[in-house]
Amino acid sequence: MSRWLTHCGRIYRRVARAFPHHFRVICGNGLEQLGDDTVTLVWRERGFVGLVHLFGDLALHLPFEYLSAWSCTLKELTMTGDPFEGTWRANNEKSQWDPASTPEEACLRLEATDAGYLMVAYGIKGGKAIAERPQSIIADGRRRPLVDLNGRPIPGVPPGALAFGSRPDPQTIEAGAEVDGKTLRKGIFRVSNDGKTLTVTTEGIGPNGPFKVAAVFERVVPDPYVPQSGR
Repeated sequence: MSRWLTHCGRIYRRVARAFPHHFRVICGNGLEQLGDDTVTLVWRERGFVGLVHLFGDLALHLPFEYLSAWSCTLKELTMTGDPFEGTWRANNEKSQWDPASTPEEACLRLEATDAGYLMVAYGIKGGKAIAERPQSIIADGRRRPLVDLNGRPIPGVPPGALAFGSRPDPQTIEAGAEVDGKTLRKGIFRVSNDGKTLTVTTEGIGPNGPFKVAAVFERVVPDPYVPQSGR
């Protein structure tokens, strides 16, 4: 009987692996790892009928999860909302990074706010997870003190530094910082007409001297930070 239960657990894991990618991103391998323990527990408490219900429930949810993934993908591809808002993953093959600071992976998260956008950059560099300080982008053409989200000075930023931003067209944002009329950094964020690609060109002066980066990001669909329908 133990061999038969082992076989059932193996089948359970195989079905669990068939769930769509977005489901596995959220749940990890938890469903798959539950296979052996769940099958054994259900067999002890409810016998053969319990196993039928267990596999029936798993088989029922499989097409539902694919339908949910397809509907969310279609919704995000056809949405007419803010073109910048969402999660973006860098395509390193199409990007030109600063040789002194090239990440293995890079992502941007842009969230629309009442004043502009909240941007969070994170990724992997040198085999370690990294994340930059969240920053606000206000593209209203004005200059304002460059401070953190709590209004406090940012370590390493020269006193008197000002942040600026503008939006020359609906698909483009220009943002940067300056001090005493000298540009510290300037970036241009441009979303493609189909809304699938974000090109970020940034240049300025960093800890290692002047730098220039041209990074190409692709929209992540479905967005891992947006709750999916049916959950």
